[in-house]
Amino acid sequence: MNTKQLEYFLITVQKGSIAAAARELDIAQPAISQQLANLEREMGAALLERSFRGVTLTQAGQIFVNHAQTITKTINDAKIELQQLISNRSGTVRVGMLPSIGNVLSMPLIAEINRFHPHIKLEISTGPSYAVKEWLKTNQLDIALTYEQEIDQNFMTTYPLIEEYMYLVVGSNDSAANYQQLLNRDTVNFWELSQFELLTPGLKDALGQLINTYELTTGVALKHNKAYSGQLMTGLRQVIQGEGLMILPSSAMYHLEESKVVKTLKIEQPEMTRLVLATTNKGMRISDASIQMLNVIKAVTASEQSLAHWRGRLAMASATPVNSLSTLSAAAI
Repeated sequence: MNTKQLEYFLITVQKGSIAAAARELDIAQPAISQQLANLEREMGAALLERSFRGVTLTQAGQIFVNHAQTITKTINDAKIELQQLISNRSGTVRVGMLPSIGNVLSMPLIAEINRFHPHIKLEISTGPSYAVKEWLKTNQLDIALTYEQEIDQNFMTTYPLIEEYMYLVVGSNDSAANYQQLLNRDTVNFWELSQFELLTPGLKDALGQLINTYELTTGVALKHNKAYSGQLMTGLRQVIQGEGLMILPSSAMYHLEESKVVKTLKIEQPEMTRLVLATTNKGMRISDASIQMLNVIKAVTASEQSLAHWRGRLAMASATPVNSLSTLSAAAI
C-alpha cells in the first residue's frame, strides 16, 4: 500500500466513479483501475462495487475508508511539520554588529555559513552601538552583537562571547618623540594614557561609555580634545597619519597590526577590558536558523580568538553579562 493508492481510492469514492476520479487527477482511467486493484489485492478484500453507474463502497470498503482518511491526514500533517521545521532552519537571519566586531567576524562568519549552512541566508548590518541596539529593539534584527554597556535586560536575552582586551593604538610611522617611545613597548598603564591626545567617541557610544567609566573609577582624566568623526576606519586613518591615538580592541585593527601600519600596547594597571555579547529580543520568537547562527557566531569567535585576531578571554556560557570593572580598585592603579 502506498500514498498514491490511498489518494486514488479516496478521490474515486468522493467523485463516485473512476472516470470522474480520472478527470480530477488528470490521468488515464486504466492507471487508477490498476492501482485500485493492487490495493484490494493487498488488503485481501474488495473495497468497491463497480457498475456502469459508478462505484460504491463494499462493507470492507466502508471500514477501510476511515482508516485511509486517517492515514492520509497523518501523512499530510507530518509533511506540514517537516516543512515548518525546514523553514525554521532555513531562511534569512539578520545580524547587526559594530564596525570593530564586523572587522574580525564578518568574513569568517560569511565563509562558515556559505560552506556549512548554505540553507541560511545571512544579512549583516553595521552601525554604532546605539543604532544596533535600536535595530534589535524594533525587530529589525534577529541577533545583535554588542557590548555590555548597551545591554538592556528589559528586552534583551544575552549570550556572552568574549571579554576583549583593550589596546592603545599608535601609528607606526609617526616621528613624534612620545610616540617613538611607545613603539618600543608592548604595554601601557592606564594612567599614562593621560599624556596623549586621544581620538574618542562621545558618551552616546559604548566605547565612549567604557572609557568614561575607567576614568571615573581610576580618577585619571584623559585628553579628548582631538576632532573625531566617530567612524572607525576614519579614526584609524587619523592614527596612521599621526593625528592622535585611539583605544581599541584587537578586533578593530589586527589587520593593520599584521601590516605593521600601527603599533598596539595592551592597557594594564588596571587591565582594560569589555565584554562582547550576542543578544536577541525577548519579544521575538527565536527561529532554529537563528539558534544555528548563534552557535556559528560562538564557534567563529573562538576561532578568531585562537588566531589572536581577537585577543581576550572567551566568555563563560551565561545569560548574565559580567561587569568587567568589578575587579578595579585603587590598589590596581
